[in-house]
Order: sequence, then C-alpha cells, then structure tokens
Amino acid sequence: MVADDRSEIYVGGRWVDPRLRIDLIDPSTEMVFTQAPMAETAAVDDAVESARAAFDSGPWPQLSRKERLDVLLSMSAYLEEHASEYGDQLLRETGLPRPFARGGVFAAAGHARYLAGIYESYPWTEKRQGVTGVNTLLVRAAVGVVAAIVPWNSPFSLAASKLMPALLAGCTVILKASPINALSLLAFADAAEHAGLPQGVLSVFAAGPEPSQRLVTHPGVDKVAFTGSDATGAAIAASAGPLFKRLTLELGGKSAGIVLPDCSLDRLRAAVPPAFTLNNGEACAAMTRMLVPRARAEEITSAVAAEVDKLVVGDPRDPATDIGPLVNKAQYERVMGYIAGALEDGGRAVCGGSRPDHLDVGYYVRPTIIEGVGPNSKIAQDELFGPVLTVLPYDDIDEAVAIANGTRYGLSSAVFGEDEDQLNAVGRRLRSGSVHFNNGFTVDIGIPFGGFKASGTGREFGPEGIDPYVETKAVFLDGQPYRARR
Repeated sequence: MVADDRSEIYVGGRWVDPRLRIDLIDPSTEMVFTQAPMAETAAVDDAVESARAAFDSGPWPQLSRKERLDVLLSMSAYLEEHASEYGDQLLRETGLPRPFARGGVFAAAGHARYLAGIYESYPWTEKRQGVTGVNTLLVRAAVGVVAAIVPWNSPFSLAASKLMPALLAGCTVILKASPINALSLLAFADAAEHAGLPQGVLSVFAAGPEPSQRLVTHPGVDKVAFTGSDATGAAIAASAGPLFKRLTLELGGKSAGIVLPDCSLDRLRAAVPPAFTLNNGEACAAMTRMLVPRARAEEITSAVAAEVDKLVVGDPRDPATDIGPLVNKAQYERVMGYIAGALEDGGRAVCGGSRPDHLDVGYYVRPTIIEGVGPNSKIAQDELFGPVLTVLPYDDIDEAVAIANGTRYGLSSAVFGEDEDQLNAVGRRLRSGSVHFNNGFTVDIGIPFGGFKASGTGREFGPEGIDPYVETKAVFLDGQPYRARR
C-alpha cells in the first residue's frame, strides 16, 4: 500500500496506529505534504519482544536457507513491481531526483537476487581438523535479533544490505528508519506481508532519539547494524559496548581523489563532477576533496568547473534534473554555512557557492568548487553532505598521500592518472576501504563496502556482508576427552 496518508507502523508483523505524528516536508517546495507515524518506546519494546520470540521459538530460524531465500525473492519481486511508487514517495521525502529515488528501490530488490547466486558457496558449515587431530564442524549460526538502523540518504539499498543477509541467516530484524523518510521504508513491511514472512520476524518504523536509544540498549537485541554519522556511531558503540552487542558501523567519509601529474583533462571532466554531486551530494563516499599538482591546479580546476556548471539543478521530478534540493532546511543551512566560512577564511568559489538564481523556493544549492583553503580547514576536514568539492594543491606525491590520509575518515578514495604502475603505487598507500582508479565513486553489491578509522567497522555487500549476521560455533565430532600434549 503506497500512500502519503499512512497512519500505522509495522510491529512484529502487525500494523499498529501510534499516537505520535510528525510533519513531512517536501524539500523542493518547503511545504508539509503529509504527517507520518512514529514509534514510541512501548512500540520498540513490543517489536523486540516479538522478534525475540520469533527467533527463540518461531519457525523462521528452523527453515532451510532455501526456504528463507524464497521468501526474500518474493519480497524482492514485490519491491520491483512497486519501485516507481515507493521511489516517488522517497522523492517527496528527500528531494532525490527520480532516477536515483526509483533506482534505490530496484537496488534493494537486487540484494535478494545477489544472495540467491552466492548463498550456496558461503561457508555456512566447514569441516576442520585441529592441531591435536580433533575433527570439528564449524557452523555459522544466526546472530539473533538484529536492530538495523538506516539513514535517509540511500535508505532502500542500505536497509536491504542489512535486512536481506540477516533474514537469510535466520535472524529476526527491527528496521528503524529516519523520521525524514518515515513512510517510504514501510515498503519492506508491505513486501513482507506480500511474501508471507512469519509473525514477529520483521518490524519497520521510524523513531526519534529516545525510542532509538531504547532499541540500541534493549537487552533483547543481539546485534546493531547502523549506517549514519560518526558522532551517532560513537554514541551507539558507547551504549551497546557494555552489553556486548555485536556491532556493524558504516559511518562518514571525506574522500579524496589524487590527480597524478600525467592525468588527462578529459578523464577528469568525465569522472569528477558526478563523484561529488551524486545523490545531491548527500553520500558518505562522495569524493569531496580533489588533490591536484600545484603546477596544474588552475588548468585542472577550470576544466572541471566548466563541466560542473553544465549540471542542472532543479525539481527532482524533472527528467532533466541532475541535482535536486538538499533534504531539509537544517542541511541546507549547514552546507551554506560551510561555504560561507570557507570564503571568510580566504577561499574562493570557482563555481557555485549560492542558491540557483531561478529557484526561490526549495533547499537548492548550486554545485560548488572551493579553492584557496588549506587541508586542515573545516571545509576540507568535515563531512558536509552537500554538492561541494574542495581543491587542494600538492607539490609531490608524498604530500598528496599525506593530505588524502589526513582526516579522521577512511571510507573511499580515488587516484587519477595514465600510468598503471603509478596508480597502483599510490593506491596501496591510501588508508580507505575502497580505492578507485580513474573513477571517483563506484558501488557494487558484490564487493565489500566499509571503511578505516572513523568511517566505521565491519563490511556490507558481497559474501562479507553475511558475516556480521552469524556467529561461528565449533562442534567437536570425535567424542574424546581433551588430553594435554606433552
């Protein structure tokens, strides 16, 4: 059921009408377009209780993986069938251009198909002989009740990257959405009902800080999988750590692209603009710093800026739009504040730096390139979540690598150049979970994704994306007592 006037949340397989409502604002019009239901603490407790019962004594963990996979594929088919409706709902909530919004729903559906292709080769069980000659069977068993907490900027794919492997492993899941997109992620609840997911296995709702904290610290939750800011991730780790909950944290980024001295302008014209403007610039892995040889800084920056100026900022419903509005007023003011601060500190906007002249309403920002600031400036260190690129010159490769590695983040990075040996040599020195050669950003659900340092712990996507949802159990098969070796 895709509608803007939905009043219920999904708790343990039941639709519940909570008392709390919030306004949802269309970022392209700055107008309230509906009210959305929000879970309160009591609903969180009910969801965890249902998930706990479904895991401890329900049928879901006892089904074969093939039976569970069939349910996931049915959910996937439902999402694909209704991708345009849920995608358009996400568009209204977040301002993502229509191809990105609808594409996110299709990407979520793709996770189940990917798992169908690899689940049999995953080492669910493995025979191993120990150094004493003992024979064991290693069993990777479901971790238990999972709290999956996802942000608003790419919610469908980020939800599926947690939900699908967790359900395949036999876990039960509470999926918590951001209040900003409180309605669109109910798609997973609709899909679960369509596919006949057993009672208690899945809950889906948005919630504010207090119920969210309850979810993280609830003793009935075994595992927290979170995507969001490093500040929130640190708070979750501090709350969950004393309870020994398993954690996966996919956090922020301040990704750098090193342009080597031999790099062609055509390569940069094609790769750099989408690398920092994708998803309206609201992407943790966006390449928001470009490191250029000092001798070529003006040439490279001018060439990239000319391409950036061709991007169309406008209504996310318009097929011609490349960049829609930022998600809300607070995010718009944050990004504009960083730009203003950089200019006050002596920086210069090579392009952008303001609201588009033709758009008086909506949280729109022209794609912006800032030069003339240092690598330790706030705009070069902090994650902005907007279509802003900072250009930083370097004198030699050692300095470029030091600048690239010189933030608290380590999610993604890029190297641009013509010589394969030099690309490899520089790429090996970058401390980030992903390194892209001659491409600012790529994501593939078959390749593990995650970061170093404050960009988080654990990996999503690929076979490695199943790992966080299982525990390894050693089953000793020989029936002989332990004897110390002499």
